Amino acid sequence: MDNSKLLDEIYSLKILGQHYENLLKLADLHVHALDFNYLRELYYGLQKDRIERKLIIAQQQTDVQRIKTSIDEAAEEVAVLERFNSTAEKQLIPDGAVQQQRINQLATKRALWKRQKALEMPTDFNVESILQKVNSLEHN
Repeated sequence: MDNSKLLDEIYSLKILGQHYENLLKLADLHVHALDFNYLRELYYGLQKDRIERKLIIAQQQTDVQRIKTSIDEAAEEVAVLERFNSTAEKQLIPDGAVQQQRINQLATKRALWKRQKALEMPTDFNVESILQKVNSLEHN
Protein backbone atom coordinates (compact mmCIF):
# COMPACT_ATOMS: atom_id res chain seq x y z
CA MET A 1 0.00 0.00 0.00
CA ASP A 2 0.99 3.53 -0.59
CA ASN A 3 1.78 5.93 2.10
CA SER A 4 -1.05 8.21 1.04
CA LYS A 5 -3.56 5.39 1.17
CA LEU A 6 -2.42 4.49 4.66
CA LEU A 7 -2.67 8.13 5.74
CA ASP A 8 -6.17 8.36 4.28
CA GLU A 9 -7.18 5.20 6.04
CA ILE A 10 -5.75 6.43 9.36
CA TYR A 11 -7.50 9.77 8.90
CA SER A 12 -10.87 8.08 8.17
CA LEU A 13 -10.42 5.79 11.19
CA LYS A 14 -9.74 8.85 13.39
CA ILE A 15 -12.86 10.56 12.10
CA LEU A 16 -14.88 7.38 12.65
CA GLY A 17 -13.46 7.09 16.19
CA GLN A 18 -14.41 10.73 16.95
CA HIS A 19 -17.88 10.10 15.55
CA TYR A 20 -18.32 7.05 17.81
CA GLU A 21 -16.91 9.02 20.73
CA ASN A 22 -19.47 11.79 20.13
CA LEU A 23 -22.25 9.23 19.90
CA LEU A 24 -21.09 7.66 23.16
CA LYS A 25 -21.09 11.08 24.86
CA LEU A 26 -24.65 11.75 23.64
CA ALA A 27 -25.73 8.30 24.70
CA ASP A 28 -24.02 8.79 28.07
CA LEU A 29 -26.09 11.92 28.71
CA HIS A 30 -29.26 10.03 27.82
CA VAL A 31 -28.11 7.10 29.88
CA HIS A 32 -27.53 9.29 32.92
CA ALA A 33 -31.01 10.82 32.58
CA LEU A 34 -32.53 7.40 31.99
CA ASP A 35 -30.50 5.88 34.81
CA PHE A 36 -31.90 8.36 37.31
CA ASN A 37 -35.52 7.65 36.32
CA TYR A 38 -34.78 3.96 36.08
CA LEU A 39 -33.16 3.97 39.50
CA ARG A 40 -36.13 5.81 41.00
CA GLU A 41 -38.58 3.34 39.46
CA LEU A 42 -36.39 0.46 40.56
CA TYR A 43 -36.24 1.83 44.12
CA TYR A 44 -40.02 2.25 44.32
CA GLY A 45 -40.54 -1.17 42.81
CA LEU A 46 -38.20 -2.74 45.33
CA GLN A 47 -39.93 -0.86 48.17
CA LYS A 48 -43.30 -2.11 46.92
CA ASP A 49 -41.98 -5.67 46.75
CA ARG A 50 -40.52 -5.36 50.26
CA ILE A 51 -43.83 -4.09 51.68
CA GLU A 52 -45.76 -6.85 49.89
CA ARG A 53 -43.35 -9.47 51.25
CA LYS A 54 -43.82 -8.09 54.77
CA LEU A 55 -47.60 -8.27 54.31
CA ILE A 56 -47.39 -11.83 53.03
CA ILE A 57 -45.11 -12.78 55.93
CA ALA A 58 -47.56 -11.26 58.43
CA GLN A 59 -50.48 -13.12 56.83
CA GLN A 60 -48.54 -16.38 56.82
CA GLN A 61 -47.53 -15.91 60.47
CA THR A 62 -51.21 -15.41 61.32
CA ASP A 63 -52.09 -18.55 59.37
CA VAL A 64 -49.31 -20.50 61.10
CA GLN A 65 -50.54 -19.33 64.51
CA ARG A 66 -54.11 -20.34 63.63
CA ILE A 67 -52.86 -23.75 62.48
CA LYS A 68 -50.82 -24.20 65.67
CA THR A 69 -53.91 -23.37 67.73
CA SER A 70 -55.93 -25.91 65.73
CA ILE A 71 -53.19 -28.50 66.25
CA ASP A 72 -53.18 -27.85 70.01
CA GLU A 73 -56.98 -28.19 70.17
CA ALA A 74 -56.83 -31.40 68.15
CA ALA A 75 -54.08 -32.74 70.44
CA GLU A 76 -56.28 -32.04 73.46
CA GLU A 77 -59.20 -33.84 71.81
CA VAL A 78 -56.93 -36.78 70.97
CA ALA A 79 -55.76 -36.94 74.60
CA VAL A 80 -59.38 -36.99 75.81
CA LEU A 81 -60.28 -39.71 73.31
CA GLU A 82 -57.22 -41.75 74.29
CA ARG A 83 -58.18 -41.52 77.96
CA PHE A 84 -61.73 -42.57 77.07
CA ASN A 85 -60.42 -45.44 74.97
CA SER A 86 -58.11 -46.56 77.77
CA THR A 87 -60.92 -46.48 80.31
CA ALA A 88 -63.26 -48.32 77.95
CA GLU A 89 -60.63 -51.00 77.31
CA LYS A 90 -60.15 -51.47 81.06
CA GLN A 91 -63.90 -51.95 81.51
CA LEU A 92 -64.22 -54.18 78.48
CA ILE A 93 -65.14 -57.76 79.28
CA PRO A 94 -63.41 -60.26 76.99
CA ASP A 95 -65.65 -62.22 74.60
CA GLY A 96 -64.76 -65.48 76.29
CA ALA A 97 -65.87 -64.18 79.70
CA VAL A 98 -69.14 -62.83 78.26
CA GLN A 99 -69.79 -66.14 76.56
CA GLN A 100 -69.04 -68.01 79.81
CA GLN A 101 -71.43 -65.74 81.75
CA ARG A 102 -74.12 -66.36 79.16
CA ILE A 103 -73.60 -70.13 79.37
CA ASN A 104 -73.77 -69.98 83.17
CA GLN A 105 -76.97 -67.92 83.07
CA LEU A 106 -78.59 -70.33 80.64
CA ALA A 107 -77.58 -73.28 82.80
CA THR A 108 -79.00 -71.56 85.89
CA LYS A 109 -82.21 -70.75 84.00
CA ARG A 110 -82.59 -74.37 82.90
CA ALA A 111 -81.92 -75.65 86.41
CA LEU A 112 -84.50 -73.28 87.88
CA TRP A 113 -86.99 -74.23 85.18
CA LYS A 114 -86.51 -77.93 85.97
CA ARG A 115 -86.93 -77.27 89.69
CA GLN A 116 -90.10 -75.31 89.03
CA LYS A 117 -91.50 -78.10 86.86
CA ALA A 118 -90.62 -80.62 89.53
CA LEU A 119 -92.43 -78.60 92.19
CA GLU A 120 -96.08 -79.54 92.22
CA MET A 121 -98.32 -76.72 93.26
CA PRO A 122 -101.70 -77.54 94.71
CA THR A 123 -104.53 -76.25 92.59
CA ASP A 124 -106.21 -74.55 95.48
CA PHE A 125 -103.07 -72.66 96.47
CA ASN A 126 -103.92 -68.98 97.06
CA VAL A 127 -100.91 -66.64 97.17
CA GLU A 128 -102.98 -63.64 98.22
CA SER A 129 -104.29 -65.31 101.36
CA ILE A 130 -100.75 -66.26 102.38
CA LEU A 131 -99.58 -62.67 101.88
CA GLN A 132 -102.46 -61.38 104.01
CA LYS A 133 -101.55 -63.78 106.80
CA VAL A 134 -97.88 -62.75 106.64
CA ASN A 135 -98.84 -59.08 106.81
CA SER A 136 -101.12 -59.64 109.77
CA LEU A 137 -98.36 -61.48 111.62
CA GLU A 138 -95.93 -58.66 110.93
CA HIS A 139 -98.35 -56.08 112.40
CA ASN A 140 -98.80 -58.02 115.63
